[in-house]
Amino acid sequence: MDDNRLGAVQARLARYAVERAGLDLTRLWWHYFQLGGEAGMLEVDAYLHGCLSLPAAHRNLVARAVNGLVQGAPVARVPFSWEIAASRDDAGPHDLGSTPGTGPRG
Repeated sequence: MDDNRLGAVQARLARYAVERAGLDLTRLWWHYFQLGGEAGMLEVDAYLHGCLSLPAAHRNLVARAVNGLVQGAPVARVPFSWEIAASRDDAGPHDLGSTPGTGPRG
């Protein structure tokens, strides 16, 4: 799977987790920033909505921030880019199996 497609899958899974957990964008961005993220809040919002791609390192920081904020919530964790890339098939952004937020079927 190429990096653009991988990023689209990761962004969609992150957005799904954010929406399911009812996370506030400001809180998510602040947690991402504290982890070392350099993108602005508007850029993170655009990424989550599929309007902007981020480098893998920043996508993984967003995933880490989301996962840290949804601990204990009934929301599947957001996979890191290497987890999606290591899946056995190229499931793509529209074939994620029956459980959203778990990444492509592997």
